[in-house]
Amino acid sequence: MVMNKEIADILDKTAPHILAVSVINLDNVAKNYAQIKAGLTEKTQVAGVIKANSYGFGAVPVAKRLYKEGCRMFFVATIEEGIEARNVLANDAQIFVLSGLLAGTEDTLTNYELTPVLNNPYQADLWIAHETKVGKKLDTVVHVDTGMFRNGFSQEDAELYSKKITQNLNLNFVMSHLACADILGHPMNKIQLEKFRTALKTFGNPKGSLSATNGMFLGSEYDFDVVRPGKSLYGFSIRKDKIGSFLPVMDVYARIVQINKLKAGDTIGYGATFVAEHDMTTVTIGIGYADGFMRKFAGYGHGFLGGKRIPIVGRISMDYMTLDASEVDTQYLKMGDWVALTQSPDYTLEKWALELNTLPHEVACRFGPRVKKVYIGEV
Repeated sequence: MVMNKEIADILDKTAPHILAVSVINLDNVAKNYAQIKAGLTEKTQVAGVIKANSYGFGAVPVAKRLYKEGCRMFFVATIEEGIEARNVLANDAQIFVLSGLLAGTEDTLTNYELTPVLNNPYQADLWIAHETKVGKKLDTVVHVDTGMFRNGFSQEDAELYSKKITQNLNLNFVMSHLACADILGHPMNKIQLEKFRTALKTFGNPKGSLSATNGMFLGSEYDFDVVRPGKSLYGFSIRKDKIGSFLPVMDVYARIVQINKLKAGDTIGYGATFVAEHDMTTVTIGIGYADGFMRKFAGYGHGFLGGKRIPIVGRISMDYMTLDASEVDTQYLKMGDWVALTQSPDYTLEKWALELNTLPHEVACRFGPRVKKVYIGEV
């Protein structure tokens, strides 16, 4: 695998004190958004999910790029995330806060023109009371639980509150969330679809939103009026038969900070868990669990250097990890040079995460401030 010239140029220009970089391709975010839209009917809108700092890809640049591409609906998890998004998005962008509201947050929501997702009667009562206080009709979304038992009105509470909500608030749409959409053929998908249809009837058949990324793969009957793609915007789906369906968006690199020559019997890292069976060469790179690359990943995964795939060996420490570079030509063993931990399109963040026995968005969300984000494409 050969490094893309654009990425090579970016790495060459990166300040020498930066030890780890994630290169994020906003053009591919835009292309993934366009691909999602193309697969839907005209009646279905696409809401970009930018919660958790856009899954670790950077909420501000991603939101701005999606807005430029025509996206006008955005989902965040918290009010704080909503404020960050509102500060860079025009007033015609709707920003929905998935966690809804607690007492004392009502004025913040209206001041920043954020729309709470009402998850229970407590939140509905707060928002209706606030509407009386401000003297104008307030937008809202209602989340009905159809089987996750995480957030959302029970069907019983929905029946009790449906008239109160529809009479007092401007109900944009009713939503729910699929628990097993990434598991092809799982019976929960059909069960939740039918429960959602019942919930819509309870509220007088308003617009509906059921599907995130993998829900869109279940068929058009799951699309309704609004879909909420998150991970597909960022290049992955995690459903095994759909891997590679979207363009990869992030690649990760870390600098060589040490080159070691080991003899057979030498050990690597805390706990001396890795013992060299023969003479070997290793490189230590500047990324560790303080940067989000968790200790549990020890013994999994590879990097790329000099055209060779080099395995991670020994325990991952706070600031470093070690890779076996025995097969790498010495011309590529240079202090300060970059080891690629992913190398799209062949070895993507999605494939890397599956090899680490985790999710790609878990990896991306955990990258801390020492992993410098660098962007390809116009914000």
